[in-house]
Amino acid sequence: MKTGVSVVKCESYKEPEVEKAVQESLNLIGGLSNIIKPGNIVLLKINLLAPSELKRAVITHPSIVKAMIKEVQNVGGRPIVADTPGFVFAGDKNGTMIKSGIKKIADDLGVEALQFETMDTAFIETEVPNGVWLKTIYAARLALEADVIISLPKLKTHSNTWYTGAIKNMFGATATRTRKLAHCVGTYEKFSGAIVDIYSVLKPQISIMDAVIGMEGEGPRYGNPKHVGLILASYDSAALDAVASKIIGYDPVEIYTTKLATERGLGNGDLDKIEILGEKIENVSLNFQKPSGRRINLPSFLAKLGNRFLKVEPWLIQDNCEKCAICAKSCPVDAIKMDPYPVIDRDGCIECYCCNELCPEAAMEIRKNWLAKLMAG
Repeated sequence: MKTGVSVVKCESYKEPEVEKAVQESLNLIGGLSNIIKPGNIVLLKINLLAPSELKRAVITHPSIVKAMIKEVQNVGGRPIVADTPGFVFAGDKNGTMIKSGIKKIADDLGVEALQFETMDTAFIETEVPNGVWLKTIYAARLALEADVIISLPKLKTHSNTWYTGAIKNMFGATATRTRKLAHCVGTYEKFSGAIVDIYSVLKPQISIMDAVIGMEGEGPRYGNPKHVGLILASYDSAALDAVASKIIGYDPVEIYTTKLATERGLGNGDLDKIEILGEKIENVSLNFQKPSGRRINLPSFLAKLGNRFLKVEPWLIQDNCEKCAICAKSCPVDAIKMDPYPVIDRDGCIECYCCNELCPEAAMEIRKNWLAKLMAG
C-alpha cells in the first residue's frame, strides 16, 4: 500500500481559504479522528525560528496554526502550540511566540501557546534507541508527554541541510545543548543523521506543511520569500518531505534527512511508493534558488580531498555588523571571537552556518570559493 501525501492549492493566507485548504488536505489522507481521541493532548509543533515579519516567510504562518487549532478542537483534542526558537532567542519568556502573533491567536481560541523552555523541567534527558550520532537527547517534556504530535513545518531551503521540512522541524523540540551537539557531529550528512536520531524519538503522527509562501536561497532565515500556493499533509513526514522537496526542484535522495529516515525504516521517502492525493507534482512544480551553502556531491573517494579545497564558508559583512556578539554566542564550537568585530577561526569552523542563521542584521554571508562555484555549475 502506498503512502499518501495530499497536495492542495492555497493561494493566500486569507483565513477562509486556509481553513478550506487545510481541511481538504486532511480529508484526502484520512483526517484527524483516527489519530486523535477526545481529550488527547495534541502538540502543534510549529517552526518558530526567530522573531521575524510574516512577509519574510521565516515561521509557520499564524493562519495555518489557527486552522489547525480548530481542526484539532473539532475532533475533541486539546491543542497546545509550542516550539523553541534558535539558540539566542530561546529563553526570552515566550517573546518570539508573542511577536509572531501566534500567541494572540491561541489566546483568542482558549489554547496555550508557549516556548518549550519556559516550562518547569522543560527538557528531559531521553535515550535514543538505535541512535547513530546521538545516544541521548534533551527532549521537550511537552513533546514526550503529548498524546499526539502534529508537525507544522514551513517550506524553506536550508544552508546546511539544503531543505528543511517536517523531519527537521522536530529539531526545535530539543534543548540548546542537544542542538549544539548535533551541529558538532561533523559533515552535513552526519548532522542530517543527528536530526534523524531526534526525529526517531519525537516522531509526529501527522505533518501539515505551510507551503503557501516558501523560502528559497539563503534559508532558513535570510532567503527570499517565494509564492508556492500549497498546503501539504501526510501521516508520514519522510513522504511529505520527499514530495515537497521534489516540488521545489530537488531529487528527494539529495535530502539526507529524508534519505536516512527512509533507510532506517522511519518513513517512506521513495516517490515510487507514494500516492499523491490532490494536485499532481508536475502541475505545481517550480525551481527554488538553492542556498550558497549547498554542498557539492562528490564520489566518496574524492570527498575527503574535496573538503580540503571546496570552501563554502561564512564571511562577515562588517558594514552590517552591530557587534552584538550573537554569532559568537550561537557558534556551537566557539569558533568566533569578538575583536571588536567577529573573527572566525577557519580551522575550527564546521560550516554549520548558525552564525548566518541567527545574526539579526544579516551580517554573516555564506560564500563559495572559486572551485566550489565551478563545481556547482
